[in-house]
Amino acid sequence: MQTTVDRSASGEDVLLRDFREGDTQALKHIFQLHWKTQVFFASRFIPEQDISEDIVSEAFLKLWSRREGFSSLPSIRAFLYTATRNACVDHLRKVKGQKAFQKEFVHIEQDRLQEDEFNEVVRAELMAKIMSSIDLLPSQYRKVMHLSTQGMDTEAIAREMNLSPKIVRNYKARAINILRKDLLDKSSLLLLLSLCSAHHL
Repeated sequence: MQTTVDRSASGEDVLLRDFREGDTQALKHIFQLHWKTQVFFASRFIPEQDISEDIVSEAFLKLWSRREGFSSLPSIRAFLYTATRNACVDHLRKVKGQKAFQKEFVHIEQDRLQEDEFNEVVRAELMAKIMSSIDLLPSQYRKVMHLSTQGMDTEAIAREMNLSPKIVRNYKARAINILRKDLLDKSSLLLLLSLCSAHHL
């Protein structure tokens, strides 16, 4: 008795095919997969949130205009990192001036990602994972953690949310306990705890 081999395309193959054919829903899915990560990556070079988001938006526009040339989802991811990085370099060069840029940012003008940039890629992807988990928290916990990751300390968050510092600390502690269970991989958890320590959570 012959068995039938399932030759149907995998989910990733379908997504790639639809994207290459100009399906805007496929673009939306890829956007949702990579937006947060790319913004975090850009923000490591350019701290201004609005500029980082503009740069990443342009990277996605370039991606879409060249969609027919991609042969895999990893190649899409690699393209976005390269496009975002290059746009950050161009922006810094314009803002700093060529000589100042070469002196201060020579390490990011090389053709390939160096070790420090690779670390930023890893950090960006871990941060995206952390933020996705934070988005699932109850509303008050979620707001406290979002403000915390933006660098606000307990006193500032208490003023922003019109709460007592004690309540803010309790919300943080409960949120972190929930996130500990959700972030099962050690790297994400360590990054979360380092952020908490840096911002006196």
